Amino acid sequence: MSNVSRVTHDDGSLRSRATETETAFLRSEDREIYRWIAGYAHCSVNEIASGTGRKQQEIETSIGRLLRMHLVRVDSSSPSKYFAVSPETARVELVAPLQRDIEHRQHEVDRMRAALYELTSAYQEGVARCAGPASVEVVTSPSQAADLIAQLAASCRSQILLSEPDLTAAVATMPYFHSGGRSMLSADVEVRILFPHTARFRRDLAERMQAAQRNMSYRTRSDSFMPLIVFDGQVAVFSDHARSDAIVLVRDSAVVSFAVAAFERAWTRGITFSTSYERQVVKEISESTKRTILHFMVQGIDDRLIARRLNMSLRSCQRHIEVIMRRLGAKTRMQAGYLVSERGLLKD
Repeated sequence: MSNVSRVTHDDGSLRSRATETETAFLRSEDREIYRWIAGYAHCSVNEIASGTGRKQQEIETSIGRLLRMHLVRVDSSSPSKYFAVSPETARVELVAPLQRDIEHRQHEVDRMRAALYELTSAYQEGVARCAGPASVEVVTSPSQAADLIAQLAASCRSQILLSEPDLTAAVATMPYFHSGGRSMLSADVEVRILFPHTARFRRDLAERMQAAQRNMSYRTRSDSFMPLIVFDGQVAVFSDHARSDAIVLVRDSAVVSFAVAAFERAWTRGITFSTSYERQVVKEISESTKRTILHFMVQGIDDRLIARRLNMSLRSCQRHIEVIMRRLGAKTRMQAGYLVSERGLLKD
């Protein structure tokens, strides 16, 4: 089936009959004709032909594509004439419905995951009864810990969940999944990784992500989540808070199920991480960060601790606080806390 649109006259106006396989991208002649139409309040095909020197059929085909892209509209008072529409208006009309559909589908995916993970406890309890006593192992040697994680990643068959608030550690962890230009994982393994928002500004981490396999997905949060790796919903690896270079390996079904459920809740509230710059996403992240900082401020936590918890510099944290205080119209933290409570700003 041809990808060329069929555009005909209908009561003096153009109507587009596009095939399902037709692309929405414009061609060079479409851009030329759009620029020409934009220079006139209203114009007909004959006027465009006279002004551009292009054939009538070629112009009709281009206008058909421009109509479908919402860049041109038919003049209701004179159906044989057309006028240009702002690309920003066209973008809202075309992209907004698609964005809503994507968000709806993502919400459905999250709901499916949540529904399936409700059964995780029952499954893990059954596995535990068959496997015998639960086990917890502390590994204090950094080299042994690295080897163990690499082995678990290589033997993984379905899913890896990773949360890492320490971005330097996150960069070091990525080679477990992708190294030397090839994947270290089975092709069927899905990897979901949760970072703090500040990960978006780490070039070395972005480079690791771009080199990684396609079935990896990333989200970020304003507040930190515990360091965690879960392999196939059966083995969880935690950091040992008593010794920073040690890890705790847990196979206990109840603990692993709890870790998975906690990760799922954090993941649902995260923002999809793309290595490309998206103004709306950056704005959303900035507002999410300010809201989290406001939570900490109301709790009486000082600037340095807030910055450390959000994995950002003290100066960046203080800039956010300055904006928050200015928006509230508060001069002191006590006044800010009162205004937040009075206005119900932190109510879910």
